Amino acid sequence: MAHPRFALPTPPPTWSEIFGNTNPVEVEIGPGKGGFLLALARHTPERNFFGVEILGRRASRLAALIERDGPANVIAVHANITCLLPLMIWPASVSAYHLYFPDPWWKRRHHNRRLFQTDFAMALARTLVPGGKIFLASDVEKYFAEIVGQFTTVPELTRFAWERDQVNRRGKLLFTDFERKYRHEGRALFYTGFRKGEEGK
Repeated sequence: MAHPRFALPTPPPTWSEIFGNTNPVEVEIGPGKGGFLLALARHTPERNFFGVEILGRRASRLAALIERDGPANVIAVHANITCLLPLMIWPASVSAYHLYFPDPWWKRRHHNRRLFQTDFAMALARTLVPGGKIFLASDVEKYFAEIVGQFTTVPELTRFAWERDQVNRRGKLLFTDFERKYRHEGRALFYTGFRKGEEGK
């Protein structure tokens, strides 16, 4: 038997092994308290939803909430998405990513902590199915412009216009916790989307 230090890594499970079906999978990065993720899952039972939360306390609370009240088509894990993407998510396996109101890390010395880097955009594109979409939102215009600039450098991705009222499930408009708060405060919110490949292809 090979020594564990030198053993080849075990392939990650497929989505069908995780969820027990072959339904399309959507991933929310940074679901926080999980209100939006759970609402998506409840209103779209024909799809699976996977939340990735980097903060341990939030992830634990969300996992407990899902265990207690969540539908069977939603799972949340405590992980850093930048580590998870190359190790656990198969290429061309995700139908959509939801990334809303990421931390802008205002101080210059903290900019390297920002989630959105060109390598990250390329990793998302690699794991999207053809025609898969990335939905983005921010309340910080300068950071939003930087994100758009990074994503437009990825050849596989095509930007498309996305207004928030276009994404409703079964006639019900769904908001994240931050989105609801920012709308109540009257903040300007910025939205865009990217598709893997051109529309219709």
